[in-house]
Amino acid sequence: MIEQLVVGARIKIGKSYAEKFGGFNEGEVITLVEGFFDYDNGLYMETQTAPSIWNKEQGEFDSIYHLFGNDIEDFLDCTILK
Repeated sequence: MIEQLVVGARIKIGKSYAEKFGGFNEGEVITLVEGFFDYDNGLYMETQTAPSIWNKEQGEFDSIYHLFGNDIEDFLDCTILK
């Protein structure tokens, strides 16, 4: 599944996901964009990218890992649309 969570993928939010995590409505469709993140590798800061959505309230990107967990274990009943 993670191979399908790429920039441009459209994801329909499921009922269980919306109830558990909030911030989204059941049936809402999000589209992944390329998000930019600062990363401290111990020597210096570098910018990394990941499929993401823009979080207007926080003024930063939420990557697929923020949204669905590091192993995508929180994807629950969301659906990748074609």
